Amino acid sequence: MGGGPLSVLGPDQIVTLTEILVVLMGIAIAWAVYHGSDRAELPGDAKVPPPEEIDDATPDTRGRTLS
Repeated sequence: MGGGPLSVLGPDQIVTLTEILVVLMGIAIAWAVYHGSDRAELPGDAKVPPPEEIDDATPDTRGRTLS
């Protein structure tokens, strides 16, 4: 029964692999956040309804609880 190493990778390799994975996760998270953001409605970009259109005075409360 030989006493082999517990890990195939050395400490420096583990640190390097962890750094690479963290950088890739950061890139993936940034892509997920900004993907499709060019189609987002920004403040001030909302369409103004025509003045002859009557506003709906009753808010839509379906699916909401008031208690």
